[in-house]
Amino acid sequence: MDPRWYSAGSLRCSPQLLLALVVLLVVAACSGARSRPSTPCMSDAECRAERICHEGKCRFVEEVLSELATPMVGPDVAESGAAPRSANGFMGDAAHTGRSENRGPSASPSPAWTYQTGARVFASPVAGNDGTVYIGSLDGQFVALNPDGSLKWRYAAGQKIYPSALVAGSSIIFGTHQRELVSLSLQGQPRWKLPLQDVVDASATMGPDGRVYVVANGAYAVDLLGRLHWHKPTADHVRSAPAIHPARLVIIGTTEGKLVALRPDGTLAWSVQLRGAIEGAASIDDEGYIYTGTGRGEIVQVDQTGAVRWKFKTGDEVRATPAIARDGTIIVGSYDGNVYAISPSGALRWKVATRGRVRASARIDADGRIYVGSQDNFLYCIDPSGSVLWRYNVGQDVDSTVEIGSDGTLYFGSDDGGVHALR
Repeated sequence: MDPRWYSAGSLRCSPQLLLALVVLLVVAACSGARSRPSTPCMSDAECRAERICHEGKCRFVEEVLSELATPMVGPDVAESGAAPRSANGFMGDAAHTGRSENRGPSASPSPAWTYQTGARVFASPVAGNDGTVYIGSLDGQFVALNPDGSLKWRYAAGQKIYPSALVAGSSIIFGTHQRELVSLSLQGQPRWKLPLQDVVDASATMGPDGRVYVVANGAYAVDLLGRLHWHKPTADHVRSAPAIHPARLVIIGTTEGKLVALRPDGTLAWSVQLRGAIEGAASIDDEGYIYTGTGRGEIVQVDQTGAVRWKFKTGDEVRATPAIARDGTIIVGSYDGNVYAISPSGALRWKVATRGRVRASARIDADGRIYVGSQDNFLYCIDPSGSVLWRYNVGQDVDSTVEIGSDGTLYFGSDDGGVHALR
């Protein structure tokens, strides 16, 4: 056989042809080194152009933000959209009206289930589109519960969790006493943690610009990728969850008694001194008027320019966030033990006495019924005229704000460490 020819099965190659093949393989290898790696990325540095590394893949920023903002209808079903079509969090909406499109029970309910955590539950449960209930506890655990109360998954935050979660598209966002803002996927997988300069006691809020606003030592604006856009410091710690005004103002209250309005770029629009610590969040009615409670026991109405229009005096400090009924009535509890209904002009419509301080904020169902907890160990249901329809003995203080599920189930936490479901 001619030594210049070699056989490999039916393939015959000359030495010259083999050399050419080797050259081609080297060229292909060099060219492949310049392309995006096929293996999962670990950092943005491995991605080219304007791409970032997101969940192991090099992606364009706009594409990822749109995906994160999209509500998940089912396990694998999503709609497209550049901004969140639904963001559910504390008090139900970014204006903190406390209104729900769902109907709660009008007659005395029965316990459906209780999930026991390891410590007091101050946060409000938040229900996702699929009925999953999300909530954190002072034991430092954040849990997702199935509609039957069984554990879906658990995330260890390491420190106390006071705020309610924000479920925005396919992201779950909440702050902790670990001095960080945490984002999880709907499956409980950590996406990012953003270190802040103070503990987080208040819930995050989603704005119409798709940004997340949260407070600690001032206000922060963050996007769904965890990138900090701005930080507006305040003189002291802030416990008032940001409310979003239709005039694109971010409204927060401070512990030194100031109600503050920030523009979307973080600059100050106005500030008004109310002379009493603001511990609860502000709320905004359909006309654009702003309501907040103070440590002086006052409910204050402020217009969008920062002008105070009226003050309503209760018998003790107000730490709850005012809820706003569809007819404009303001519903809020006080540490004097009463739940008040106040007209948009500042006049008392009615009040209901409980036997304990009212720290929880009220929620209002589609029929106008009001659900609010008290530190007398009861959860109350009050009709729009001020009549108590029923009350349920939980056994310990109810400082958690109620969530109303799509099937009418009421979810709330208690000082007994339980997440309770009534229907």
